[in-house]
Amino acid sequence: MKGLILVNSVYQLITAIQIQRTFLKGAGADLLLTDIIPSLKDYGRNLEKLHLFDRILYGETKELSRKYAVGKEEEIKEGFRNREQIFRWILSDSLASYDQVYFSNFDTFTRMLACKYDASSCEFICFEDGFSTYVIDYLREDRASVNRTQEGRKIKEKLKKVLLYEPHLAVRQDTVPNEALPKISREDTELKEILNQVFDYKKPDKMEGFLFLEQSFRAEGIVSNELDLIRSCRELTRGKPFRVKPHPRNTQILPYRRGIAPHGEKEAPWELYLLNEEPEKLVLLTVCSNAALTGRLLFGMDIPTVMLYPLFEGRVLWKEDELLKEYLEKFRRQFAGRNYYVPQTIYELKSILEYLGGSYGQ
Repeated sequence: MKGLILVNSVYQLITAIQIQRTFLKGAGADLLLTDIIPSLKDYGRNLEKLHLFDRILYGETKELSRKYAVGKEEEIKEGFRNREQIFRWILSDSLASYDQVYFSNFDTFTRMLACKYDASSCEFICFEDGFSTYVIDYLREDRASVNRTQEGRKIKEKLKKVLLYEPHLAVRQDTVPNEALPKISREDTELKEILNQVFDYKKPDKMEGFLFLEQSFRAEGIVSNELDLIRSCRELTRGKPFRVKPHPRNTQILPYRRGIAPHGEKEAPWELYLLNEEPEKLVLLTVCSNAALTGRLLFGMDIPTVMLYPLFEGRVLWKEDELLKEYLEKFRRQFAGRNYYVPQTIYELKSILEYLGGSYGQ
């Protein structure tokens, strides 16, 4: 069996390594890192030294997705017809014959791969990429014009299953079967050493107080009040350490530029911090960042967490906002411990932050 694993984000890379070590049990596989996040190439160089994968390929797929994700049907068809030429331009090496392709994003490149391997028995298997994999049916015809083209629909025919850490939480309205992906264990010292080498992990100087986990709203052009919520949290926690962890896709870090939070050093992935450290004096704040859910979903850690999505103004997801709320409620019912808070008003948020900051009633 020969596999190809596509990776567009840091979270996907961590899961890809987990898939190779557990689900594939070390079977032959190539890894393809894209330019969606430029730093993936640096991590790839570290990975090459570990020989976990047969080959590590690099792909410049960002512009490809931007060009063909939307547009007229004939333009999309022409792009798919020219896919082999496009592959030669954007890939660092040629693709092999594969039995399975593992991916998280239904982007143009992945759809072109489904066309390339259409005549073969190659299976396409989607794997977890945060709450979107639990919530979004990316192949609905009314969701994108590419879904209404013959070429764009090929991936629907090739898709066999979705691998999730918690399959029963899925609320997607499709018929694709969900299967369990082995969770990452904090006791897995070998995996911890591998990830620490890949991401060049260094223990942070101090992790205490309030940490706001930013999301990719600005990078995706979503108008929202996230910055106002960050500012409100900063004002409600005066006198306490307060930091913002920027989202990797946000090129302009407005909380820093506006003076809301101090500049932070370049940090390792959040999941790596949770693997290596015990965040005993940390309070997480976020609208609904997947990173805030990871500690509970993957590791069973009850880190004090304040979810601000009831106070959020804007749409987190284009067409699935109500399904996202359903998912978050299912998550809350299963994983919310005594340190999980979902304030419905700013007044309630103020009381929660005072309590968590140790100044309630003062």
